[in-house]
Amino acid sequence: MVENPYLIALDLDGTLLNNHKNISKSTVRYLKKLKLSHYIVLATGRPFRSFKKYYDQLELNTPMVCYNGAFVTHPLNPSFPTTSFSFPKDIAIQIYEDLYQVLDNVMCETNDHIWMLKEERSLASFFWLDHMDMVYGPLTSTLQENPMTMILKSKERSSESDKKVFDAIKKHPRLKVRFWSDSLFSEVYYEGVSKGAALQSILEHYQVPVERFIAFGDAENDLEMLALSPHSHAMINGTKEAKASATFVTEKNHHHHGVLHTLKTKFKFL
Repeated sequence: MVENPYLIALDLDGTLLNNHKNISKSTVRYLKKLKLSHYIVLATGRPFRSFKKYYDQLELNTPMVCYNGAFVTHPLNPSFPTTSFSFPKDIAIQIYEDLYQVLDNVMCETNDHIWMLKEERSLASFFWLDHMDMVYGPLTSTLQENPMTMILKSKERSSESDKKVFDAIKKHPRLKVRFWSDSLFSEVYYEGVSKGAALQSILEHYQVPVERFIAFGDAENDLEMLALSPHSHAMINGTKEAKASATFVTEKNHHHHGVLHTLKTKFKFL
């Protein structure tokens, strides 16, 4: 590690991963070199199980930011303080009861269990539903634990439907909702629980000043992380909200080595 290392936070989907959900071989080679001198942290909305393979592929030895900051852990360092936030199950059930008429599906999960109204394979690439303890049916009768995440799928995206979702969420203090771009899905989350908050604590852990923090992201769940970094990069393929929160926009997209191209410009010695 160099005397004044940077901490580089990388989102996965739409940022580090290409259209095939892979990290390009050239990017892997470069990041393996870069991690010898700097801290590289993966920060994603995915659960631990569905991005551990990328962590291992890059041979990292840093904390992992999962569920958009709701679960932060270091798989190789037991002394690192793991943090975990979850919804009271009664609140998750209340949200479901208020919205069941406009919902096509709902998913709650912990690291071990997933509760869904019905099967939803479109989430499999993000959440790796296989080999999990799956429970199907209304949350009112199935949900038995406080979940770390709550994903809603509306029957339609309209101003009326979105308002019903917003109204149901705002009844509960500190709860907010973000809609996934061009999608029927939305995500319930706690105010103050974010990638940005998680990375602030990691910066403090490694005693890296925020001035040496670089972040890459592409969507609404990256906004706090991008706003925290004075060297933040929104992907050119990202949302307008992400681009507005970032200091820079990458020249290339996630499928054409956007992260690699930008980092090579920053760290010319590699």
